[in-house]
Amino acid sequence: MSTSPEEPALPLIIVHAEAGASARRRVSDFLEAAGARPGEVQHLLAVIEAGAVEGAHAEAAEDTQLPTGSSDEFGEGWLGAVQAVTSRLTHIADRTVRQARATAAASKSPLAVSSPPARRSSMAVDAVGEEQVHRVLEAAERIFVSRTGCTGYDRDLSEEILTVVLKAVSAEQQDSYVRQLEAFAEANGERLAKLFSRYGPGGRFEDRNLCYLTHQPESVVVCERLDVVPMRLAGVWNDEIDAELTLERFTKYWRFGL
Repeated sequence: MSTSPEEPALPLIIVHAEAGASARRRVSDFLEAAGARPGEVQHLLAVIEAGAVEGAHAEAAEDTQLPTGSSDEFGEGWLGAVQAVTSRLTHIADRTVRQARATAAASKSPLAVSSPPARRSSMAVDAVGEEQVHRVLEAAERIFVSRTGCTGYDRDLSEEILTVVLKAVSAEQQDSYVRQLEAFAEANGERLAKLFSRYGPGGRFEDRNLCYLTHQPESVVVCERLDVVPMRLAGVWNDEIDAELTLERFTKYWRFGL
C-alpha cells in the first residue's frame, strides 16, 4: 500500500492471524452445527472480537506513565498519542458490532434469500456454470461502477475469480444469490464507498499491484462472502487461487482499514 510522506506506513501485526482464523472457523462450525444462522454466527463472533478490542483499549488507556526524565512537551505528545490510539480502538470495536448487525439485517431483507440460511449441512458446490458467473458479475459490475465510476477493470480476471469465489455460495443459495448480493450492497453502501475511496481506483492508498481486488468488481462478492462465510471463502480461494496474500490484504482492508 502506497503512503504519503506525511503518513509513513506502520508494520502490520500478523503473528496471530492464522491461529485466529482457525479458531474462528472452528467456532463458526460449532455454532452452525448447533443450528445458528450465518448472520447470527457472524454477529456473535463480532461481539467477541469487539470485546477483545475493548480489552486492548482499556490496557492502552492505562499506559499514561511517562518515561523517566520526559519533558513537558514530550508528555503532552505522549498523552495525545494515547488518546488517539484509544479513540481509534473505540471506533473499531463499535464498528465491528455495527457491521455484523448490518450483515445480519441484510440476510433478513426481502431482497435477500428467501430460502433457509445455509448451514454446515448445505450442499457444497463443486463447479459454477458460466451463466451464473455472468449473472453475478453483471450485478457486481453495477454495484462497483456506481461507487467508483471505474470501468477499466479486467473482465476476464473477474470471471476467473468468480468461478472460484462462487463455490463459497451453497447450492441452495445460488439461484437467489444476486438478490442477496444486492441486499448486502444496499445495507453496506457506506462501507463499500469507504473501501473504494481509500484503496480503489484513484483512492488515497491505492496500489493495484499490492491488492488487485480493490480495482475489480468481484471485490463486492468477496466482501459479502467475507462477512457471511469467511472460512468457506478462504478454503476455496486458497485451494484454487495462487494469491493467498491478496485475500489476506483485502480482508484487512475490509475489516480494519475503513
